[in-house]
Amino acid sequence: MTLVEMLERNSVEAPGKKALVYGETSIDYKELNSLVNRFANGLIKKGVKKGGRVGMMLPRVPELVITFLGAAKAGAIAAPVNFELPREKISAILRGLGPELLVTSSSLLPHAAGSLPEGSDIELITAGEGAGAAVSWDSFIEGCPDSNPGLDIRDEDTVYLNYTSGSTGNSKGAITTHSNIYWNTIASIEALGLKREDIHLCMFAPFAHPHEILARPLFLCGTMVLVDTIYPKSIAEAISRHRVTCMMGLAPMYENLLELTEHRLYDLSSLRIPESGGMYTRTELMNRFVQKMGLSIVPVWGSTETTGIALANRPGEFMPPGSVGKPCPYYEVSIFDDDGNEAGVGEVGEMVFKGPAVVKGYFEANAGGAAFENGWYRSGDLATKDTDGYFYFVERKSGMMKVAGLKVYPAEIEKVLLDHPDVKEASVISVKDDLRGEVPKAVITIKPGRHLSSKDLLKFCRARLAHYKVPRAVEFMDELPKTSSGKINKKALQTESL
Repeated sequence: MTLVEMLERNSVEAPGKKALVYGETSIDYKELNSLVNRFANGLIKKGVKKGGRVGMMLPRVPELVITFLGAAKAGAIAAPVNFELPREKISAILRGLGPELLVTSSSLLPHAAGSLPEGSDIELITAGEGAGAAVSWDSFIEGCPDSNPGLDIRDEDTVYLNYTSGSTGNSKGAITTHSNIYWNTIASIEALGLKREDIHLCMFAPFAHPHEILARPLFLCGTMVLVDTIYPKSIAEAISRHRVTCMMGLAPMYENLLELTEHRLYDLSSLRIPESGGMYTRTELMNRFVQKMGLSIVPVWGSTETTGIALANRPGEFMPPGSVGKPCPYYEVSIFDDDGNEAGVGEVGEMVFKGPAVVKGYFEANAGGAAFENGWYRSGDLATKDTDGYFYFVERKSGMMKVAGLKVYPAEIEKVLLDHPDVKEASVISVKDDLRGEVPKAVITIKPGRHLSSKDLLKFCRARLAHYKVPRAVEFMDELPKTSSGKINKKALQTESL
């Protein structure tokens, strides 16, 4: 089932149901389908053919959803671009991508315009006030019919290029089909027990897995709530005001929400499934969430290449501390050792995946390398598995450091640091060392009203870690740098040496 079919079905079966909410704006399924059709017809009028690329540099605003679905209806390929990247990297992406136009917002227009490749004829379409020299969103769809273009859109058609974060190199566009999105969506719905009446708040970055903002509610004929900020009060207000039931976010967001509950300013009682991905969710946070909210955070694991979550704990069931869960339906997951053999219980190895939601490769020529091998996608993430089939993330393969020749996983150290009652956030980076080659350094923030010395923290670590895993230095910060999705930005923390 394609995204086009889902939207058309909803506009007929539930035309007046809220599809999208953003601030004071509310759009029902009939209106959403009309706007999507107008944008799709605008693309066709512009001369965009099936398979043509439509670049997107948009925050979490309604135009993000409309552009994505409009490109799908026109048979084009949506290509979200990370607007956090420097201009030269965006320019390189656009040069390789060759989009026929780039849709952006007035707030991002200067960055988008300055990132266009030299000599480029890419047309800018700008949503919001102040289009400047660009074509405004309203003028682009003006006069375009609101009827379905009626193109032959098939399950195996590429619907967008899902770009990786580029944390281990240049960003790569995973070739994602309607079918990939469909299978990931129903896998998520079945694993998490999502329902038609659910109201969804997705806090992932709009350039990373943007389909997850819309795919689940679209399939279920549910409602999506957009919030273009990771500011805790804005998130809490959206949950309270719109009675959000399902939230996809990161562990620090739930930490911040708990702090807000102390003041009882917001009613968060509607929340049913608080899904946590993208980073480790510590047991202490999960326990406090249960105590104060009456429900558990649900840790999951996903990736660009698996088109979203592929491992998940099940709401209402036992969740082993530190686990990211079991495979979602329709995914086959295993752990391979360095020799390509299946690792034993408790042994660290690379997670590999099969299934109809797993993409077949990347848009960039020769970018796949050994990532897709013998029918498996090799994730580059190290993990272990227990006797009950639960998986435990260990570290990015590229993040592992060698301290005097011994393997050290930063994520393991971070978990210990986060177990300290005074530590709020922690990140471990590798720094050069003349004697050992490289050593771990801890960068932390302290909980409000608490006091902690590096001496006491290192003593805490020595009681829980092998001596070579104990950080050689501790740096205290008021706040750790974050990406727009809320993840800790390790690149911004990296230093050459102690």
